Amino acid sequence: MQGSKKRTLLNICIAAGITALIMLLIAALFDYYFDLNDDVFMKNILSGNYTGIPEGHNIQMLYPISALISLVYRFFRGADVYGIFLCACQFACIFMILGRIMSKYGSAWNKVLAVTSLVIFITGCLLGHLIFVQYTFTVAMLAATAAFLVITGDGRRNRICVCVIIWLSYLIRSEMLLLMLPMAGMAWLYRFVADANRKASPERKEVRKIYIRWAILLFAGLLLCKGVDKIAYSSSSWSEFVDLFDARTQLYDYQSIPSYEGNEEFYDSIGLDASEVELFFNYNYGLDDEIDAEIMDKVATYARSIKEETPMAVRIRQALYLYVYRLHHFGFQKEYQYPMTDAPWNLIILILYLGIAIEAITALLSCKDEESQTKEIIRKEGFGILVFLALLFIVRSLLWMYIIVGERDPIRITHGLMIMEMSVLGGVLLHRIKALYDSTYVEVSKRKVYLIVSIMLVVMTSLIYIPNTVAIARSEAENREVYNEKFDEFYSYVKADTDSFYWIDVYTSVSYTSRAYTSYSYSEKMFESVSNSLDNYDILGGWICKSPLQAKKMAMYGLTDIQSSLLMDNVYFVTTDESSTDFLIAYYNSKGYNITLKDVDKVADKFRIIKVVAE
Repeated sequence: MQGSKKRTLLNICIAAGITALIMLLIAALFDYYFDLNDDVFMKNILSGNYTGIPEGHNIQMLYPISALISLVYRFFRGADVYGIFLCACQFACIFMILGRIMSKYGSAWNKVLAVTSLVIFITGCLLGHLIFVQYTFTVAMLAATAAFLVITGDGRRNRICVCVIIWLSYLIRSEMLLLMLPMAGMAWLYRFVADANRKASPERKEVRKIYIRWAILLFAGLLLCKGVDKIAYSSSSWSEFVDLFDARTQLYDYQSIPSYEGNEEFYDSIGLDASEVELFFNYNYGLDDEIDAEIMDKVATYARSIKEETPMAVRIRQALYLYVYRLHHFGFQKEYQYPMTDAPWNLIILILYLGIAIEAITALLSCKDEESQTKEIIRKEGFGILVFLALLFIVRSLLWMYIIVGERDPIRITHGLMIMEMSVLGGVLLHRIKALYDSTYVEVSKRKVYLIVSIMLVVMTSLIYIPNTVAIARSEAENREVYNEKFDEFYSYVKADTDSFYWIDVYTSVSYTSRAYTSYSYSEKMFESVSNSLDNYDILGGWICKSPLQAKKMAMYGLTDIQSSLLMDNVYFVTTDESSTDFLIAYYNSKGYNITLKDVDKVADKFRIIKVVAE
C-alpha cells in the first residue's frame, strides 16, 4: 500500500513537472495572448476595467462561473485572473491526461514512450491554441479531457471528476459544450458497453445502475447551472438586454443586413431613416437609443425573410463536398487561421480510426485456436469496436455537416471538434492496449503491434508538422506584437487623459488598415502591464452595448446617452485616419443637429481624436 502511494505521488509529480515545463517554455518563447477581442471584453467586465467594480454578469459565460471569477478579482485586484483561469484550464487538461497515462499504462519504459508521444503531439498540433488562448477552444479541451477520462478511468472519483469538468465547460461556454456532448456521449457509451461486457450477467444490472445514476447527476448539474444563470438574468433590464443580444447575434452572425435602398418601406415602418440604418453596417448602433431589442429583432426577422436561401439540398450537397475534401486534405498551414488547413489533425484522426479498426478486424480473424466460448467473446469484442467506430464516424459527420451548412467553422470550433474526436479515439486505443496487456488469450501480440504502430504513426505525423506549427506560431506572435504597438500607444494616450471620455468606432477598436497586416486585429497580451482600474473609454456598439453594464459605466462619468454625450466638452470620438466620418455627420443632421468635426490630435500616426461640436 505504501509503495502504491509513492508511485501515485511520483506519477503526479512527473505529470505536473512536464506540464509546468511546457507552460514555461511557451511563456519564454512566445508569451500568451487573448486570441480574440471577445475574451478581452469578458476580462474587462470581470476585472472591473469596464465599470470600476468586478462584475458577475459576464454576458457570454453563465453566471455562476462569472460571479466566482469576479469575486477572485476583488481579492486580487492587480492580477490577470481571467487569463490565469483560461490558461489553468488548458494546462490542467494536459496534466490530467499525462497523469492518467502515467498511472495506468504499462512499465516505466512504456510510460516514457507514451508521455513523450503526448508532448510531441501537443507541440505539433496544440501549440497555437496554447499561445493564443480563446475560451471556446478552452471548453473543447476540457470536454475532450472529460471524454478521455471516461474511457480510461474507473471508480466513483473518476465519475465525479468528469462531471465537474463537464459542468465547468458548460459554465464557460454552454453552446460549445453542447456541440461537444454527442461525441462525449460516445465515450460514455463505449465505456458503458465495455464495463457491462466484462461482468457476468447478474452484475450487469449494477453496472447499468451506476451509469444511469452518473448520467442523471451530470444532466442535473447542467440544469442547475442553467437555472442559476436564468435567475441571475431575470430582472427586467437584463431580460430586455438578453433579447437584444439574441437578436443582434441572429442579425450579425447568421443574416445579411438589408440596405436602406430598396427596403425603404420596411425601415420607414419601424421608424429608421438611412443614417440610422448605416449604424447597423458600421456596428455603431449604440449611438441611437431608438435601436432597442424590438427594433433589432424586427430587422433580423426581416433580413431572414428576404434572404435568398440556397435550397437546402444544394447546401447539403455543397457542404458534403467540402466535408469530404477536408477529410483528406493534408497540406501545411500557411497562416494561423486563414487560409485554414485541418492537417495534421485530420491525418492523425484517420490513423487512429485505421489502427483501431485493423486491431478489431484482426481480433475477428485470429481467434481460431481459442476455445469456442473464448472465440465468441473475442469476436463479439472485435465486432463491437467496429460498430462503435462506425457510430462515432456518423456522429462526427453530422456535427461537421451542421457547422459547415451553417457556415460557422472557425478553427476554434473545427479544431475543437477534432481534439474531442482524437481524445475519444486515443482513449479507446489506450483502453484496448491495456486490455490486451492484461489479456490471457493467445495471439494478442499482433493486435498490440497494430495499436502501438498507430501511436508511432501519430508521433511521426506530429514530428513532421512541428517545424510548420512552430514557424506559424512564431510568425503569428511576431506579427501581433508589431501590429499591437499602435494600439498600445493609443490606449496609453487615452488612459492618461483621465479627465476625458472617449467613444471609439467599433471597427477602429480592434483593427486598422495596413498593407503588411491586413488580416490582423488587436490582440491583447496576457500578464503584461495588468491594470484593472476603470477605463475611460467605450465602443459605440458590440455585444456589451445597451447592457445594464454600459448604463452603469456611463452613469459613473455623468453620461446619459451616447448621442448627447459626444456633444459634451470632455468627450471625444475616435476613428482611424482612413475611415470615413460621413455617417456621424449624417446621423446628427437627421436628428436636427448641425455639427462640425474638429481633429484635436492624432495618435500613433493612425488614430484621429475628434471633437464633435454642435453649431
